Amino acid sequence: MPDPDPPPVPGGELAELGEFGLLERLTRGLPGGPGIEVGIGDDAAVVSLTPGWRLVATTDVLVEGRHFSERLSSPRDWGWKAVAVNLSDLAAMGARPLALLLALTVPEPTPLERLDRLYEGVAQACAELGVALAGGDVSGGPVLSLAVTALGEAERPVTRAGARPGDRLAVTGPLGAAAAGLALLERGDAAARALLDRHPALAAAHRRPRPALAAGARLARAGAHAMIDVSDGLAADALHLAEASGLGLAVHGALVPLAPGVEQAAGLLGRDPLALALGGGEDFVLAVALPAQAAVGGVVACGEFLADPGVRVARMPRGGEVALAGLGFDHLRRRAGPA
Repeated sequence: MPDPDPPPVPGGELAELGEFGLLERLTRGLPGGPGIEVGIGDDAAVVSLTPGWRLVATTDVLVEGRHFSERLSSPRDWGWKAVAVNLSDLAAMGARPLALLLALTVPEPTPLERLDRLYEGVAQACAELGVALAGGDVSGGPVLSLAVTALGEAERPVTRAGARPGDRLAVTGPLGAAAAGLALLERGDAAARALLDRHPALAAAHRRPRPALAAGARLARAGAHAMIDVSDGLAADALHLAEASGLGLAVHGALVPLAPGVEQAAGLLGRDPLALALGGGEDFVLAVALPAQAAVGGVVACGEFLADPGVRVARMPRGGEVALAGLGFDHLRRRAGPA
């Protein structure tokens, strides 16, 4: 369950601490990384690269009320998630993480204890996922937000473009857990709580996703033609691969792997379990275009790329086809899914 909400700090305490005092408080004790030559405390970080490798950079912002809320998760979870979602983008490029930069926007008044817990989550994620926080910034603002920039390196970056006709669409793990967990947390009644007790990984998938870092690097070495992390649902993200590669795509709904508990959650929620996988988002497994003859373990094939770009569909288990466009999650549009 989320941490209990700490009492508000008396007005003006953030202002008394100041920007640099707050940064020093929040980052005190955070370890550096082996590749960080200059870290927190200077005008910019300096990170060394492996000779012959390429720098890979990504950024994501998490905003209170849209990506997280105190009703559904704890500040430690927010910090963890801000790290994890950015590292997932590095994994999708076949990169290994080097360093993070974190820009924090803080509304006044904000309990300092809440920020302490948030940075505890950042530190936990950095320690478990093998990356260091090398710098960042803090500013006042109307809502709490975390903007993370992640830096990594790759010997052979894998982009979204590059899939070829006949490639298999494969995923590195089961789908639908985060969407099911979020829906159950939002429902919050006794039946939903009981189901979450039986399948705690559903709530954990929403609160503390784990990026597929090892799988991304392994698939890059195995010759993956294109790759993306599944953050907006398999339908939307696999479609990005097809569009970037100028190809068609058929996703076979009967082959899409569902996480344990998703079918039970869908039954309770009155939803199609496949809709949670195709359109739910935030699973943070990888979707990859693999050569048909490639012998790669640890993935589940669930579709194929086609020469005809006019065919981009999900073939449903009970028959019929549904266009992939519009099935995924869009932050500026409404959530959708197959009927």
